Amino acid sequence: MKHLIITVVILWAFFQISGLIWPSKGQPPSPTFTRLIEPPQQRLVDLYENGYFYLLGFASAASLDPVKTGHEMWSETNAAPGISEFNYEKPGRAELHIQLPVEQILPSWNSENPVGEFRNMQAWFHQMTGRDRAFLTRYERWLSMPFEDMGFAHCGTPRFAEIFLAHRLYVADGFSRQTALGMHRMTQDIRAWRNVLRNATTIATKVMAQLVITDDLHLLSTLLSQATVDKTVLVMTPNIAPPLTAAESSLRWPLQHQFTLGVHADHAGKFATETHTESLQTAQQWLANAARLPEQAFDRITHPHGRSLIGISLQTRDTWEMYATYYDAIIHATEAGQTTLPTLHELSGNARHGMTERLISTTRFEPDWAPFNYQLKETDARLRLASLQVVLRRPSAQTTVPNRLAEVGSSYYDPFSGLPMLWSPTQQKIYSVGKDRFDDGGDTSFDVSVPAIVTLAPAPKESQASTPTRRSVRH
Repeated sequence: MKHLIITVVILWAFFQISGLIWPSKGQPPSPTFTRLIEPPQQRLVDLYENGYFYLLGFASAASLDPVKTGHEMWSETNAAPGISEFNYEKPGRAELHIQLPVEQILPSWNSENPVGEFRNMQAWFHQMTGRDRAFLTRYERWLSMPFEDMGFAHCGTPRFAEIFLAHRLYVADGFSRQTALGMHRMTQDIRAWRNVLRNATTIATKVMAQLVITDDLHLLSTLLSQATVDKTVLVMTPNIAPPLTAAESSLRWPLQHQFTLGVHADHAGKFATETHTESLQTAQQWLANAARLPEQAFDRITHPHGRSLIGISLQTRDTWEMYATYYDAIIHATEAGQTTLPTLHELSGNARHGMTERLISTTRFEPDWAPFNYQLKETDARLRLASLQVVLRRPSAQTTVPNRLAEVGSSYYDPFSGLPMLWSPTQQKIYSVGKDRFDDGGDTSFDVSVPAIVTLAPAPKESQASTPTRRSVRH
């Protein structure tokens, strides 16, 4: 009798669980769900001209063509999108790899007088050979290529350490020769990566673009804080550092990418965290550290392994429809410029669930997109601060710095507060309040700040009536 009761209970549970999973199989997905998994439209016809593939193969052996190597790696993952990673283990694909933290990549970049340091390295730049020369040559080629992020629905990511090194070599080499050439290269660099930022379909590519842009801005802000600034720097800065556009600030495609990864992996019976290789984890960890994101930032937006019953996923259609609603709400919040994002609990916490569904459901996974949203606003703040450094160096009849920061207009206000940037007379800094939205006096641990030199209008000349003049005497 006991065995019969157990059998009946098991059969009842099985049919209840299957009733949660299978009825939705024949139902069409919602328009929101369908829209989120729709891939971006492909624009480039010649894939071998796509800078995305060039980045994938950037660290390949000098004898290999980076774009062909990258395209080959990408093509291999098409057999299982959302699961397979880019394979860097094959011979030659990562032969030029480096394993340096960002702080050890051309340290002179962060010195008090970087241009002076670069000038002292002029001979080294001129005689550069081997891996560094290959990186510099490849980077110059990449800057001239169109870019279309083909990483959508692929869980792999390019290696970024080598690309970051090449970016610094390229800009620093220009400054080692002439300030005008250095500024010209920085202009090219920022514009190229703002194009990547605008077209990024994956969060890793979006983060890398911001990392390079803010790295250039750090160097630029250092130049603008020198006692004497080359006029070329003052003239060119406003053209290369306008605030972020709506497309550059959007997280729409990275959010859709992450949602699609979870859906594809669920349908395949696997989840990304099951298949992450050491190579991918290392690449993501390097990127998180370099961008000063939380250590597990990428893991916290990756849907974890789901529970299953005799091989049947317990992630129901309703579960993914709930996530579709959630991701769509975040997209609208980020595009509206909101600092605080909606939570999964707010959108679905009050939903009613049957006893069986509560029994089998796992703790809801809530992706943490806040660090990435904050990072975009910090990037925007740094662009605005660089332009304001130039504004403050121009002579002005306005006597107070706060008034000068207010009169520039809302386009250059603090993206975190919507108010004018702040000024610390004791530290001689202008700053944004940062993600905590508290005024911490320009403390770099909490605020986003840059040094600023303020130039006032020249004192008015004395009137001619009070100034003695020398008259010519005719004889």
